Amino acid sequence: MKDKIQHIKAFIKKHKTLFVILTVIKFAIKVGMVLYFLLKANDTKAQSTNSLLRKGNKEYSKEKYNNATESYSKALQLAPKDVRANFNQGDALFKLNQLDKAKEHFTIVANTSTNTDIKAKAHYNIGNILYKQEKWEESARAYKESLKLNPKDEQAKYNLMMALAKIKKGEKGKPSEQPSEYARKLKAKADELIKQNKFEEAYTLMENGSKVDKTVKKSYGDFIKNTKDIVDILK
Repeated sequence: MKDKIQHIKAFIKKHKTLFVILTVIKFAIKVGMVLYFLLKANDTKAQSTNSLLRKGNKEYSKEKYNNATESYSKALQLAPKDVRANFNQGDALFKLNQLDKAKEHFTIVANTSTNTDIKAKAHYNIGNILYKQEKWEESARAYKESLKLNPKDEQAKYNLMMALAKIKKGEKGKPSEQPSEYARKLKAKADELIKQNKFEEAYTLMENGSKVDKTVKKSYGDFIKNTKDIVDILK
């Protein structure tokens, strides 16, 4: 028996390097198996998330917004930071008039997305929510953030103008001085330019007009200032 044990020890000593290699290979196989199953689980999780998103999108397109929010919620349980799921959930909740919840999801997108266009759209949607809640100043700030990221967004420009118009000082009362006929016609021209998104032309028109007729600035000073704000943002 002793001879047998001695023989085994001698064999192990002689082939020590081989045993080390076999041990390393065995460990590597175990690690590889663990990584494989982890990757497989992540792959399955991603497929499930995508499947739920597709389902939610189909429900959304059919205006089944309650069903869509359920699908997006399930997707978010699997991937809480998924930009697509958060953005789509925000859209669906907005349709259901659940504005605060919608804003939460758009805020997540605005803070986490690395895509400039998506971030701009998220800020724009936040602006729409705040505007609907009659939070004019916050709404204007959101539109400004959107325009910083995408200065060519014509709808964001228009909505910002609307928000700024809501918060202008002269909105609650009559102008301290009634505009002259010249001032009223000038303002009408400026309004037409605004509709065409020609903000700089509208501002220049009113600013020059104020040098000709003092009632232009006294009656429409806030309009001129708001238009200038947009011009500065878009530069």
